[in-house]
Amino acid sequence: MNKIFLIAGREFFSRVRKKSFIVMTLLGPLLIAGFYALIIYLSINEEISNDLKRIIVIDESGVFRNKLRENNFYKFSYQDEPLDAARLQLRNEDYFAVLYIPKTAADSLRGFKLIAATQTSWKDESYIEDKLNKVISDIKFAQHGIEQKLIEEINNTSVVLESVRDTKEGLEKGSTAVSTGLGFIGAIFIYMFIFIYGVQIMRGVMEEKTNRIVEVIISSVKPFELMMGKIAGIAMVALLQFLIWVVLSTVLGGGVTGALSAKMSMVQDAGAAVSQTGKAALLSDIISQASQINVWLVGGMFLFFFITGYLFYGALFAAVGAAVDSETDTQQFMLPITIPLILAFFLAQTVVVSNPNGSLATWLSMVPFTSPIIMMVRVPFFTGAWDWSWGWQIIASMCCMLLGILVTTWMAGRIYRIGILLYGKKITYKELGKWLFYKA
Repeated sequence: MNKIFLIAGREFFSRVRKKSFIVMTLLGPLLIAGFYALIIYLSINEEISNDLKRIIVIDESGVFRNKLRENNFYKFSYQDEPLDAARLQLRNEDYFAVLYIPKTAADSLRGFKLIAATQTSWKDESYIEDKLNKVISDIKFAQHGIEQKLIEEINNTSVVLESVRDTKEGLEKGSTAVSTGLGFIGAIFIYMFIFIYGVQIMRGVMEEKTNRIVEVIISSVKPFELMMGKIAGIAMVALLQFLIWVVLSTVLGGGVTGALSAKMSMVQDAGAAVSQTGKAALLSDIISQASQINVWLVGGMFLFFFITGYLFYGALFAAVGAAVDSETDTQQFMLPITIPLILAFFLAQTVVVSNPNGSLATWLSMVPFTSPIIMMVRVPFFTGAWDWSWGWQIIASMCCMLLGILVTTWMAGRIYRIGILLYGKKITYKELGKWLFYKA
């Protein structure tokens, strides 16, 4: 263990003293805060990311003339010219598209065409379809004697559904939105750090191998000790950088949020009072949901899966680095390692979010290849006091993860001890399988 600690210390201090580590540690939170500010700013100021699009309307039916609602980004110009003449304007003048409506379109709901010089976006098509549907709906309501005021009242109907959980302590307000967001933030950090620092392990091993430095090191320590020392040392670097990022991101994120909130409060429009009331209600709802989250459980599970997920995949990356001689040779071995992580992230966005307590989500939480991502997304949904209905899943997932680390480390150690001193040979999966059972 003393030799492992020495190697881990060497790996840790050699990396934290590099200028690249210091720069990225300080620059990372600034980039995160910058992206965060940019997203919010663009959301507030839609005119920056959206251009005005002028659309010529050729309405042969006469039903839609002057009835399509405009906004700051879409303007309609109604013309009686033939379609070919309108298309000529599209090429020679500042028009985005031509909306052609044949005579029978209002009755058949077919034949509408949006002709543009460039490919239209999903947003463009959805907006125009929505406005066309609105006009036709209003006409049909009017044909049945329903007043416009009643139509608008019906269209503005909005049901507010409150999610409530029945717990042993009583009824508690649900926290779906906050739980989903918090789970994904944790999963993204784990996903990102596994890749960043896993690849660092692989490259570090390859560098020592190709420079023949490892031949000198192996004369003093066992291959397994060298591998574990490198994994542990880089793990400490990852944890240190992450903690610094959390502290700096919290400070910078709070400042950015305060500045943008002040900017938002200065924006005045016709519906300012209603808008501010809605924002206050939304903020209150978010705070209420956040108070239902078991912060200690989420924080503890994040730290556990952050470390164990790294150790699990770090051993595999170390084995790949020991088995190959160049970056180009790593691709065939990295693919089976990265696919489970990518698959887990994809399933977390689809299957797990839609049913976090389903059978598939539960079983994916038990597989060490996917559990760091999947379990991190699910944990925020386990709110309230400890309950064995979900507590057993956490314990089982942790045990499977620890068992997976033992198995992975053993396999990686067997590959590492042979591959680290092997040069100039193209390794196959069959060859790696043989290495697992070679006698020392």
